[in-house]
Amino acid sequence: MLDAARRPGGDGVPNQPCKIDASEENLAKLTAEAWGAIQSANSPPTLFRYGAVLSRIETDDGGAPVLRPMTVDRMRHRLARDAYWFRLDAKGREQSIAPPLPVVRDVLATPDPNLPILTRIVEAPTFAGDGSLCTDPGYNAKNRTFYAPASGFTLSPISTQPSADEINEARGLLTDELIGDFPFDGEAEKAHAVAALLGPFIRDMIDGPTPLHSIEAPTPGTGKTLLVELLTYPSLGRPIAAMTEGRDEDEWRKRLFAKLRTAPSTLLLDNVKRRLESGALASAITSYPLWEDRILGVSEIARVPVRCVWISTGNNPALSSEMTRRTVRIRLDARIDRPWLRKGFRHGDIRDWATSNRSRLVWAALTLIQAWIAAERPEGGRTLGMFEQWSRTMGGILYVGDIPGFLGNLSDFYEKSDAEGSAVRGFVASWWTAQGGAAVTTSALWPIATDSGLDLGDKGEQSQKIRLGKLLKDMRDRTFNVTLSDQEMHLRIELDGTNHRANVWRLVVQ
Repeated sequence: MLDAARRPGGDGVPNQPCKIDASEENLAKLTAEAWGAIQSANSPPTLFRYGAVLSRIETDDGGAPVLRPMTVDRMRHRLARDAYWFRLDAKGREQSIAPPLPVVRDVLATPDPNLPILTRIVEAPTFAGDGSLCTDPGYNAKNRTFYAPASGFTLSPISTQPSADEINEARGLLTDELIGDFPFDGEAEKAHAVAALLGPFIRDMIDGPTPLHSIEAPTPGTGKTLLVELLTYPSLGRPIAAMTEGRDEDEWRKRLFAKLRTAPSTLLLDNVKRRLESGALASAITSYPLWEDRILGVSEIARVPVRCVWISTGNNPALSSEMTRRTVRIRLDARIDRPWLRKGFRHGDIRDWATSNRSRLVWAALTLIQAWIAAERPEGGRTLGMFEQWSRTMGGILYVGDIPGFLGNLSDFYEKSDAEGSAVRGFVASWWTAQGGAAVTTSALWPIATDSGLDLGDKGEQSQKIRLGKLLKDMRDRTFNVTLSDQEMHLRIELDGTNHRANVWRLVVQ
């Protein structure tokens, strides 16, 4: 993956390195010479700009490529191998020295360094934004990716005009051989699973954000984690590393920022147990092309590229309204008490089969995408708000590949997963039943809100009334669809003035 002279921890030194005389101690001159040495040695590139931060590619203990920001120590390590540093003694003789720390710091402080810009690391061939297939290992300037294939990986040729037989074979490999034994709850669930698999290969052709793929089930042991492994194995060639949920917003921000700084192609939130309602996560998912946030502990704003595919797993996860709108569902339901005891699978060891057939699976993913490109990129018929580019692209690929159901379960998903929205609609329905269109204060609505199960915290009546008042302000001028006595009604929350400095609210039929 990396040149021997650049491999982390390696002892190799480039042939005939640059010589830099540090005797003069002219910082500007020495920094310019240091950058000359770096750029001379950075071919092929291993040092990049990632979110405007100097970064290098390393390898973790499992052999996976990861991106690390250049610290003072890492830059000094680099400069010691890109150049021979010396000073002249009193007799004019060269004395070898380590790169001076002021020079190292000045190199790191250089604005807008002339280095390749990186957006993500990939471990399989991918399509660039112009539709060309990038199969050469290393840095690709077209899509600003670094391709680090596993040792021994080979790919069969991809037809520029895939035939019907090739499309059928590719679809069968993915939907039947790889994931055909999973108890998907419908066509849409399987279509979204294929979309998650295809995402890393097509990401650079989607000019916009991509949603969270929520893999859920009613009970443990249904196969959520295994499905994630199989969907991500073609693009990664290894088990995916998981990220756990944060306990609060600061921890969410810290974990997300740390993960995104490694330039992942897929980000997995595994085994979500709490209600998923992180503002940081919601912001990161819809941020494109960069996510900007404050670095915890310092007064500095940092930016990182967002080019990953988002996946989560959980048992009947509850999502906030803002997270529900950013999510597509992949639900598994075996409809038996102990789903882990199921038998009669197509492959005795599906992990082993996927490992042995990774090259074929990558071929299948690339063939389906190439078939869509060859068909002049038709757009999908359904769209998901905030993710229009993703919807049109992925819907078109699945249409050409004859994989039905894409975005066909949104209404059912919203109804069952939007715990916050369901609670609010229940409150609005109870409000109309009790008060109709009368003008009422927040205090008068408080017993209705608590009886309907609206979450207002547990800090006492006054605190709950304050939270209800804030919630009503947030919902002002919103229309909710509720069902009363088998009749569907559209009710809008409106502010109807004040009474003794207290806000007065009214429901209006739309």
